[in-house]
Amino acid sequence: MDAEIKRRIIRAKELLADIRHVPLATVSEDGAAHNTPVFMAFDDHLTGYWSSHPETVHSHNIARDPRVFLVVFDSREGHGGLFVRALAQVIEDGAEARLALALLAKLKERVYGRMGKVGDYLTPGGPRLFKAVPVQLWVNMSQHDEHGVIVRDYRYEIPLSDLITD
Repeated sequence: MDAEIKRRIIRAKELLADIRHVPLATVSEDGAAHNTPVFMAFDDHLTGYWSSHPETVHSHNIARDPRVFLVVFDSREGHGGLFVRALAQVIEDGAEARLALALLAKLKERVYGRMGKVGDYLTPGGPRLFKAVPVQLWVNMSQHDEHGVIVRDYRYEIPLSDLITD
């Protein structure tokens, strides 16, 4: 692995630790893309967690088609990002919901206030907890000409194992 790829992997890990609002792309019923920024927290296996109401467009889309795409990037910097193809679902299991809520609350409550109790997210009709389990990851790579001008951007796939910590 060359130095530039290693640098991109390090940057991807920094993004996962620092970025909280992540664009979540879902597939609409007519096949069109639907994109929504959500407050997301990632665990050590790169699974992303967020809470949403089941009546939102993206929640309906996930119920019908679990394929999602995330872009974790720092818009202030402009040095690429982490692209994640994942499968999403609502969390129904109480133990998993407690883990997701603890992870989210640790980060979200500093900004938005209390998130409530796990039972609030398992009640039909109320907000729900969701997860996106990664399937494939990429980082951006730029090719420069002899003057340092970017002439091409491309994605470099990185194995999940290069980013997952145990």
